Amino acid sequence: MKIWSLFAIGVSVLMSVLAGSGLPAMAEAAHSLILESGDVVGMHYPEAGAICRLVNKDRAGHGLRCLVEPTTGSAANLAGLESGDGQLAIVQSKMLEQAVAGKGPFANAPRADLRSLMSLHGESVAVVVAPGAKLKKAADLKGKRVNLGHTGSFQRSMAEAMLAAEGLAPADLGAALEMDESKVAKALCRNEVDAAVFTGLHPIAEVQEAIDGCGASLLPLKDAALDKFLKENAAYSRQVIPGDAYTGLREKVPTFGLRAVLVTTSRLSAEDAYEVVKAVFDNLKAFRAMHPLLGELEKKQMTHDALVAPLHEGAQRYYRENGGL
Repeated sequence: MKIWSLFAIGVSVLMSVLAGSGLPAMAEAAHSLILESGDVVGMHYPEAGAICRLVNKDRAGHGLRCLVEPTTGSAANLAGLESGDGQLAIVQSKMLEQAVAGKGPFANAPRADLRSLMSLHGESVAVVVAPGAKLKKAADLKGKRVNLGHTGSFQRSMAEAMLAAEGLAPADLGAALEMDESKVAKALCRNEVDAAVFTGLHPIAEVQEAIDGCGASLLPLKDAALDKFLKENAAYSRQVIPGDAYTGLREKVPTFGLRAVLVTTSRLSAEDAYEVVKAVFDNLKAFRAMHPLLGELEKKQMTHDALVAPLHEGAQRYYRENGGL
């Protein structure tokens, strides 16, 4: 009995000492944030890892522990936020827009609780032009043979968005093709198609193959029609394919595309949201160096582009304090 009494007294004294140091308050406040990401071999997973690494770096100060959860992608991430299994998620901007507006797969269940924290990497459209095709601008695609990708694919949806920006539809082309990506470079070099649309994180192997094989080029996407499209479709943003993305590409190519967005819900406290945003932006140089897909991120783009869900109040506070809005 004496042993247990002494043990109890010892614990009581220890707790009193810790209370005086402020450590128990931190222990009580400490909690985990689950960041829903994507497949471990995809782009969102390492991006989520970089975010959590920076949040965890200052864990002693804010008490947050960030954990990355691998998932099947944006739809699963939104479901995780809704169920409460996750508190943060990386979501493609177009799907985020549909969820907020109650469109597409979310027609019967709009998500008014979703909140943006920051914009992340982009997936840019690249229109690859055959060397013999006389194409200078997107409007010149009318009447041409263009590979748009398979119906229902992400590639096809982005190709159709590009055409729509120019007031065109697949029916306005000379031929709207659905070739496998692995066959496109040879088709371009054999003059079997005039152009092909790719979308993703650059460099894309098939694009480099066409450049190497016959000197194919990339079509710049920058005109008044695209400007109007982007103003009316906030999920898309202006982007640039860097000049060093492809061997043989002499200068950067203006284009557009979708972005990944770091998302949460209105249930996340303003303080937690503030600390997550602060962790990234206070260490932005280190964040960019953590993975190649983060290297081209710019502060202005991260605080403005494709944030189709309302900005969380914690993110707003950080951006206001640091001149980012």
